[in-house]
Amino acid sequence: MKNSIGSNIKYYRKQLGLTQEELAGQLFVTSQAVSKWESDAGLPDTAQIVPLAKVLNISTDALFGLEQGNYDAVTAAKVHVKFRELRSQIDKKKGALEACEYLLSECEANPLNFEIYMNFVQSVANLSRNIDPFGEYKKGMNETYDKYFDEALKKSVQVIRYCKEEDFVEKTHFALSWIYIHCKEYEKAREHIAKLPSIKSNMLKESILAKLEGFENGVEAQLKAQHNNSQLMCLPFNKEFVYSAETYFWNKPELAASYCEWALNIIFAICKDKTMKPFCQGFVKDLYAFKICGELKSGRAEDVKVAREDFAALKKLIYDYVDFCAAELERKDLLNAYDEKGILNMKLYTKEDGDRRIKELEEKIRNWCGEEALKKIL
Repeated sequence: MKNSIGSNIKYYRKQLGLTQEELAGQLFVTSQAVSKWESDAGLPDTAQIVPLAKVLNISTDALFGLEQGNYDAVTAAKVHVKFRELRSQIDKKKGALEACEYLLSECEANPLNFEIYMNFVQSVANLSRNIDPFGEYKKGMNETYDKYFDEALKKSVQVIRYCKEEDFVEKTHFALSWIYIHCKEYEKAREHIAKLPSIKSNMLKESILAKLEGFENGVEAQLKAQHNNSQLMCLPFNKEFVYSAETYFWNKPELAASYCEWALNIIFAICKDKTMKPFCQGFVKDLYAFKICGELKSGRAEDVKVAREDFAALKKLIYDYVDFCAAELERKDLLNAYDEKGILNMKLYTKEDGDRRIKELEEKIRNWCGEEALKKIL
């Protein structure tokens, strides 16, 4: 099976009866370079792709393995659902490991499906967080982790160098940044961070595209585009809320509860427009987890009482959201109210998933505060 650019080069070279030296001579590179390509120890530069395809008498799509239908968005979507399911297990480290193993096998089964490659790199970043979010990982500490980290670096190079989907490339840079931070390779992390968009600019392409929609297709089209933009903007600031809450909890736990309450109030205000809920609900759960644990850490009776109330409130929010999703998915104007990501999030939020999320919360409290603390709020 042709499962990489390197193996494709080797396959088509042999089909023409060329040696590595002969192929190298036609491309004006060394035979060592061709050998590295074919062993996946290196990749041809982008400027070499077209000449390479011409010498091998194939299309660039064939070189990338795309003519065999490997870059399949439907398959990638199915893989993503399974990946999320594995990663969502109560035992986070176990889930992270199983997600890495599953995605690595899917990378091999779906060569150069860049969305699956991106998901694999993200899964390795998630694994590194679950090893020890504030620790250090060095090569040689764990053979299994080493395998995943090495494969993530290989797959990320292919996504960054060859993928035309800007979103996949950015997500790969982001995941790599975390992997390098965790490995304390800070300069490499900065190289990837530099490729990411910045919040310093308010000149967002989505904003001007909404204006363009208005001029081309009228005010209703513009309003729909701006509504979609508002939904998408929920994700980055909610993520920042959760990252900050995590930092407060582990470093200044006495401030965690008040910070989370502030962040939750902002989210609840945004969710007065109910179509924002699918883009906020997961972050609400995470913020409540840090708030409850911060309250339990204080040990004061009044804080424990609030933690118990918060736990009950979150359980109600979760099950209310299950009902909300079921109702929203029946909307006649569903496609106007939500994008594909929002619809997928709602489809995944079932009663069973709600039960799992509550058990996951209980496990977090148990791990972060102890069994006795958990008993106080159940």
